[in-house]
Amino acid sequence: MKFFRSKAAPQYDPDLTALTTDQADHLRELVRQYHAGVGVRATVTGRFVQRAEATSNLYNLAEFCRRAEPGEWPQLVERHFRALAGAGESTPQGQDDVLRCAYLRLIADDAIPAEMAPSFSYLRPVATGLMEALCLDLPDTVRTLDDRFVAEVGLERLRAAGRANLIADPVEFDVLEGPTEGSTLYAVTGDSMFTASKALVLDELARAVTGHELPQHGALFTAPSRDYLFFHPLAEPQVAGAVNDLASIALRVHSENPGPLSPRLYWWHQGTVTNLTRIDEAQRSFSIAPPAELMAILRRLKDS
Repeated sequence: MKFFRSKAAPQYDPDLTALTTDQADHLRELVRQYHAGVGVRATVTGRFVQRAEATSNLYNLAEFCRRAEPGEWPQLVERHFRALAGAGESTPQGQDDVLRCAYLRLIADDAIPAEMAPSFSYLRPVATGLMEALCLDLPDTVRTLDDRFVAEVGLERLRAAGRANLIADPVEFDVLEGPTEGSTLYAVTGDSMFTASKALVLDELARAVTGHELPQHGALFTAPSRDYLFFHPLAEPQVAGAVNDLASIALRVHSENPGPLSPRLYWWHQGTVTNLTRIDEAQRSFSIAPPAELMAILRRLKDS
């Protein structure tokens, strides 16, 4: 994938960004029709389907539909919701089996509807725009765990297992030379649903990808969608170019790929993540606003 290529794009739906607005409206109508046909009351709005037993996200279904012919969409909708209905049956029952398929997962901070938030109080804020959740990687779906399930197994046990499984999850990567001042960027991709979640273990990821520990000043990164993670270790004089290139990538990949997470640029430093992007919703503008500590680091690197 050419991450720096610009292209004219159709008008994508603000909630289901894998689809155009017309396609997304058509998919929502198919979802309503499916639930009506099986006698289940459901409310379909934006990217969520709310039913009495659960609230589901339509991101994955939208991506499947994007890759299929429109005539196949009703079958995809049926298959998707049958798989969700069977997820409870496929959930491991023994705690050892649960821990083997538990993962830490990075999610957008608005991924859980407000009315469902009290059932997910264990979620941990990472930085503006991002939250850490616990999931089970099941054969047909990824299930985000709620407070009741977490309490049954134990929060710290699940977090420890989720971190270990996330570190072990295989990924691929490319080393990119950014167009601005030739900055070195690492583009991480993978087949799993947890590629962007590697930002939660960025120190371990950088060691595996670069063969070195992260430098003392940490790294800049962006996790624009679930399938992509980009980072730049803070060790090069071309750091200003890396800031610009990562910010550009974040905006474009977030808008053009399924499973969007955050269009923001972040600084990872000693396990703490700091948001660097300032978004003015009224002016529809983005700017980068590093804290004073990072600004001093960037100046020293540029002058080195």
